[in-house]
Amino acid sequence: LKELAKILKVSVSTVSKALNDSYEISEATKKKVKTAAIKYNYSPNLLAQGLKTKRTKILGVIIPDMRAPFFIRVLRGIEKEASVQGYHILTCFSNESFTKEKATLDMLSQGNVDGIIMALCKESQEQGKYEHVNELISKGIPVTLFDRIDDRIKCDKVVINDFESTYNATKVLINAGARNVLFISPISTTSIGKDRFRGYAHALSERPNLNERVLHIEEYKDFSSDLNRILKEDKIDAIIAANELTGISAINIATRLGFKIPQQISIIGFTNGLLSMNSNPPLTTMSQHGKDIGKVATQKLINRLKNKNLEFTTTVIETTLIKRGTTKN
Repeated sequence: LKELAKILKVSVSTVSKALNDSYEISEATKKKVKTAAIKYNYSPNLLAQGLKTKRTKILGVIIPDMRAPFFIRVLRGIEKEASVQGYHILTCFSNESFTKEKATLDMLSQGNVDGIIMALCKESQEQGKYEHVNELISKGIPVTLFDRIDDRIKCDKVVINDFESTYNATKVLINAGARNVLFISPISTTSIGKDRFRGYAHALSERPNLNERVLHIEEYKDFSSDLNRILKEDKIDAIIAANELTGISAINIATRLGFKIPQQISIIGFTNGLLSMNSNPPLTTMSQHGKDIGKVATQKLINRLKNKNLEFTTTVIETTLIKRGTTKN
């Protein structure tokens, strides 16, 4: 800024305001400053600015699983809203590891970001370890949790009603005539996995003679053989899949065994991504509106940065059942 001001024979303040499109600066001066900035390859250093202003204008985002379509949709919502509000994002992946999650939080807390948006990883929820998140908050770095949350962390949160959503999905299958509904989950140890199972179980409990049938996936390499065995041995006529990948896999496995979908087996999954739309047949899903979750989480965090005295709130995003070819009309 000083070099540009010297070249243009104006003040540093004028250069700064011109580059930031301040109303105080004339259009002619803005054009002159921006032209010079391009000519002399001026590029603002966000971290250097952060040292001066105590703000980097960067939000840290921690995603548990880069392969999950749901998290990618949330990330898109975060990036779009952050950009609208003048922020950049720094995206990291915990890969469902407590150690990686903790190390990532340690790195981000070293003045690299103003705040953090994250979903807790599977290992943190399995082990009930949240001290690393609470320590960060106690240092004055705001955190907004989405999807996978815990009441022991006092912060803003954005979720769906996992219990109610799975309850409603299960009722749709039962009301269509299903009597042997299998629940498949690769996320049984997470908060959302537990809530989705409770919703499924509650829907069954309301009808006599309907029993729980559950397949917990620990390793996807074992999933195909386990589901093959269950479909051959039991009279499964419907499946609730706790996420999108599991729902798509269930379609493929059942089809290979000769089952007609949805005539013999109906299937409902979670997340409304491209995989669901393009599977054969297209998967009926409970849309979590991931982009909306990302948008609201970003708004909450930026509002918190502007006013740290706000009360902590939890926003529940309503889900929508998207009926496609894996359920009966």
